[in-house]
Amino acid sequence: MFRPGHAEVSRPATQGYPGYHLVLDYHVEGEGEKPEWACFHLHGEVDRQPIDEQFSMHRDVAFNFLQRIRRCLRRRGVRLHADVVFGFHAVYDPLFEDLRQQLHGMPGEPVNLERFLREP
Repeated sequence: MFRPGHAEVSRPATQGYPGYHLVLDYHVEGEGEKPEWACFHLHGEVDRQPIDEQFSMHRDVAFNFLQRIRRCLRRRGVRLHADVVFGFHAVYDPLFEDLRQQLHGMPGEPVNLERFLREP
């Protein structure tokens, strides 16, 4: 499920893969024509393990938020099949578009590679 500033994905447990219910709330911060930060709050549960992580990403690397979510989950010991986080295009495609609009991002806008590589 998606609405601006909020995305929710769920899947029941199946053989070999944990069930989960994850909610991602987000907003942008910063003054001026182009906000500088995307702020995320990931919460819910995976395999009955509670998840509650908050993080901010600079506007030029914010569109890599799914990788950041995957790292958050791995740090907590959650091992997920690749499509668990990345497979919900009906949810994530409008989220990417909403985030792009909120950040006033333009196709082809440069990314600071040093910052991108430094992201935890």
